[in-house]
Amino acid sequence: MNNRFLKNNIYLPSYYVFHKKINLKMDKKTNIFIQILAVLVVALMIGLAKWLNFPLNTSWSSGLTILITVFMCIIYMALHELTHGLFIRILSKSKPTFFIRLPFLCTGSNVYFNKISFIIIALAPVVKIGAALILLMNFLPTYFFLSLYIVEILNFASAAGDYFQVYTLIKLPNEALVQDNGKETKIFVPRKQNYFK
Repeated sequence: MNNRFLKNNIYLPSYYVFHKKINLKMDKKTNIFIQILAVLVVALMIGLAKWLNFPLNTSWSSGLTILITVFMCIIYMALHELTHGLFIRILSKSKPTFFIRLPFLCTGSNVYFNKISFIIIALAPVVKIGAALILLMNFLPTYFFLSLYIVEILNFASAAGDYFQVYTLIKLPNEALVQDNGKETKIFVPRKQNYFK
């Protein structure tokens, strides 16, 4: 078999076999690792803000700042999942599914995605929304900065599960196919290959 990427498909090719699954919520070791990674990202972002002396003071009252920040975070969480869904739609021409899996909003699909497509879908929110927030922090008045920066911290930290999935996938062969229904991620590889000795 050559090293080209297969097209995204709603059917698994007959010569593919199940390799492994990732369940970010149910696998305790993975879940703890992701939580630690998220905390490290938060610490890094706070340290960066102090080191670069970002304008974290605001003329708003504490109550108003909290209210606006919480509202922005809720909007962000919806946009994060909608961005996953948009890229699922673009790359597969199929409708994604959206649902709540407390305490998370989730996006899923029954499509078998090739490696590159899945990586794009996984990282699209953190990259696209991250870039948009950076632009807003530079162009909106400084009293928005603190709230926007908190949302940016949430953006990079809440993508810890996406980073983990991408890291897992990078180590797999180009021919790997991935199906993520929003609850668990299943990885499939061609039969009779010696990739995983």
